[in-house]
Amino acid sequence: MKKLFAILLAVLMTATMFVGCGGSSGNEGETGEKDDGVIRIWVGEESADFYQKKCDEYTAAHPEFGYKIEVKGMDTGSVAGTITQDPTAAADIFTVAHDNIGKLAATQCAKPITDETLIAQVLADNPESFQKVIYSNTNGQTYLYGVPYISQALLLYYNKSMVTEEQAKSFEGLREAAQAAGTKAITVTGDDGFNMSFALLARKVSDHSTTVKIYEGADPAAGGSKGECNCQGDDTVAVYRWLQTYAADPNGFKWPSSDGWDADLDKNNLGALAVIGGAWHYNTAKAALGETNLGITLIPTFELTPESVEGLSSVSAGDVFRGGSFADCKCFMINAYSAGSKYAKEQELLMYLSGKEVQNASYLECMNVPAYVGAADFIKQCFEEGKVTESQYNLAATQVSMAEWGIPQPFVTGTLNTYYYSKNAPAVLRAIIDQTAYPTTGDILVQDTTSLEGVRKALYLVEYLWMHGVAPKEFPASLPDKA
Repeated sequence: MKKLFAILLAVLMTATMFVGCGGSSGNEGETGEKDDGVIRIWVGEESADFYQKKCDEYTAAHPEFGYKIEVKGMDTGSVAGTITQDPTAAADIFTVAHDNIGKLAATQCAKPITDETLIAQVLADNPESFQKVIYSNTNGQTYLYGVPYISQALLLYYNKSMVTEEQAKSFEGLREAAQAAGTKAITVTGDDGFNMSFALLARKVSDHSTTVKIYEGADPAAGGSKGECNCQGDDTVAVYRWLQTYAADPNGFKWPSSDGWDADLDKNNLGALAVIGGAWHYNTAKAALGETNLGITLIPTFELTPESVEGLSSVSAGDVFRGGSFADCKCFMINAYSAGSKYAKEQELLMYLSGKEVQNASYLECMNVPAYVGAADFIKQCFEEGKVTESQYNLAATQVSMAEWGIPQPFVTGTLNTYYYSKNAPAVLRAIIDQTAYPTTGDILVQDTTSLEGVRKALYLVEYLWMHGVAPKEFPASLPDKA
């Protein structure tokens, strides 16, 4: 509640600040754009027809709203880049994954949420984990920029015709099935820092613990504070050493082939029996396997081996971990270059579109998992009432359950997003898994990723890149060490 009061006070004191980013009180934005009586919205391609229908229902029920609404489907993964290139050509309201909020706020491509009722709804409906990542800083003040309405996390799709439900619960079980089938157990949809978060964010099953910290406590209002990072704990070292062995196994892990992960999963190719992916991969996975053969479950567990813990003191052979995930939200944001006279109506519309009723309907029609607290009860009710199929229910319920094993992407500024994804850290992590050398920017060359020292150096390098965006000049005399 204190946070809410602080936000509202800041909004009232500095509302005039946002005229410079398109929020004029007249009929034009800063760019001179006229208010043409239309509010344009970008959502995911799979949801465009649904949200157009809902907007038409809203304007029909509220003739005083005064605006026509046009909804367009977009690739939400690339929307942020499109907007930063030319925000004047973007929609008035757009959908992005929350990790883009800091970037869009910092580049003055978005307006903050100022409507008190909408702010109160966002804070009342959403889990604390989402509330931590929907703010950003403008001119020394912290504001709410994103309105969550979809949640998402990684999970496992597997071939039910060749993998039993019990085998799908563990990486060891998947390997057993792969040995019988003469193929690989599992693949991924990409080698980037998101799709490979299953290894980085793996947690000990007994207590859900991990020593990994990624920009923990980062505060854009505190002089660009990056918070705290840690990628050098014994558990992280052991997990990557375990994955090295699993990737080297002829029936273990594989990277997606040049034809794509869906070709690997295809029942006629049998390149792999399972894939770690997100809800946005559901239709492709279903096409590859057929709905009858499509199994969906949590990212599996795995057991640390004596080889993976050799030389380490904080982990033991037999410790069981579960693969983790970034558990994120997709958000509505308001374009800074939208005509200022639309501002109040845009926020009124967002309160409707992000409300529980519309989120529930979006799940039933588009399989978008709701973001609000308690959505799991509604999802279960839908299955019990026969409103969704078993695989559709599993898709949603598993994502909700995977949230217990992950964190939202903690990139509260554009810099943190860039340092995590675009400064070679994902490539270094892949080099560890592949046990190959990896030259990175600067003077550092990771020549050995096979020994304990080599893995420690590589993980130090990853942490350093997260914090500084460039490689260090040299490694510390002993590791682990603060990067």
